Amino acid sequence: MVSGFCIHLSFQQQGQRWGSFFIRRIFRIYPAYLAALMFFGLFFANHFQLSFTNWEWWRQMLMHFFLVHNFQGSAIGAVNGSFWSMAVEAQLYLLYPILIWLVAKFGWRHSMIFLAGIELIIRGADGLVETFGLASTTGGYVSWLFTMSPLGYWFSWALGARIADAFLKNEPLPFLKSPLMLWVVLAMVCYFVRPLCSFRFLLFAMMTAVVTSKLLNGEKSASRHPWFFPDALKKIGVWSYSIYLLHQPLFNNYTYVINWVAPETFRSPPVAFMLIFATWLVVIPFGILWYKLFEIPGIALGKSMIRRLDFSSGPRPAPDSFQGKEKYAGTGRRYWQMAVAVLLIAAANLVVAAKFVPKDAVSINNLAWTLATSLDAKNRDGARAVLLAEDACQQTHYSQTIMIGTLAAAYAEAGRFEAAVFTAQQACNLAEKNGETNLLQKNQELLVRYQNRQSYRDGSINAAK
Repeated sequence: MVSGFCIHLSFQQQGQRWGSFFIRRIFRIYPAYLAALMFFGLFFANHFQLSFTNWEWWRQMLMHFFLVHNFQGSAIGAVNGSFWSMAVEAQLYLLYPILIWLVAKFGWRHSMIFLAGIELIIRGADGLVETFGLASTTGGYVSWLFTMSPLGYWFSWALGARIADAFLKNEPLPFLKSPLMLWVVLAMVCYFVRPLCSFRFLLFAMMTAVVTSKLLNGEKSASRHPWFFPDALKKIGVWSYSIYLLHQPLFNNYTYVINWVAPETFRSPPVAFMLIFATWLVVIPFGILWYKLFEIPGIALGKSMIRRLDFSSGPRPAPDSFQGKEKYAGTGRRYWQMAVAVLLIAAANLVVAAKFVPKDAVSINNLAWTLATSLDAKNRDGARAVLLAEDACQQTHYSQTIMIGTLAAAYAEAGRFEAAVFTAQQACNLAEKNGETNLLQKNQELLVRYQNRQSYRDGSINAAK
């Protein structure tokens, strides 16, 4: 919703020139994204023990390079889980001219009704697939494709564009009379009710739209905050894109380090929270450097190209007038100092990943089984076992009975017995389908334990033994 608002606001204020719009978008988001893709491509190769001559590495990198990785389940979160939205965002840019055409042809009201119908149908179908366990069917795959396509987010994105359009034209803002608490309650209820869970993104987008309209209309919150808070948020907002690109794999790395330094058995939840929160002290400075090293030069290059191609309808800007120039000027030495700092931090994170992050699916699965079922309580860690087992299942596309059985045992050790029962039943179904008699019998026994809310204890290294 916020993206739709900012993009439409920028497009209208920049003179409604499509050439200029797409150049700005490409150079605004792609340089920093491409640098992050190359960086985390090294993480990906290390984690999955792939050489750079391996086709799987190249396949993943090419799909991410062309921003189409949201159309394949094995690619969407492989290199960096946060990158899914980059593909959807870029594809929404391609749909933006169609939105403008629809508005010109039919007006905002009818266009938004049309887009809302599309998103509701897609999300409703996704909810039915989840509720009735149809994800493994052809229909489930088709539903997933539409859900992860830009069509599944088009209305939510267009909400922001609609508000920006009304704001620029000094028209009554949409949703002003809509009660905010209604959307908050609906969004929260959907989050916890499984058949309705697929609508949560749309409802949180509506909630954000209501908040945005009310704030733009001059309604202010009665809450108090420290004097420095607004300025701090503005700074974070400037750096937020780079922070977003970097944060998720780094947090995953640091979680493994924290679990190694302070195993969950020996720490309280508040301590765990503070340790994870402290990792921002690394992520934010790294994001600031990334912003200065890649975002600002990218913005400069895009604006320089627009000047050369003369897309602007107004007077040509002065050669040095572009966003962030004052922060970027100066600077051969300063730029290279930042580059060296980024390289050092990146190298340190790669070392951490190589030392602490488990590698292949079999090793991950075996470690997860030990953490979930060990006879020695000191060796058990349910939360970490779940993380590892989910990773192993994702690597193997939930196609290995042993690994699904391990995930069920991990859920049980973590106290998530409903998930354990559901996952153990999946393991039984897969074992029966594949004719794995021993694994079927084993997982049926485990299923009974989980139904009785009992975890499993074993001295072997994996569920097959």
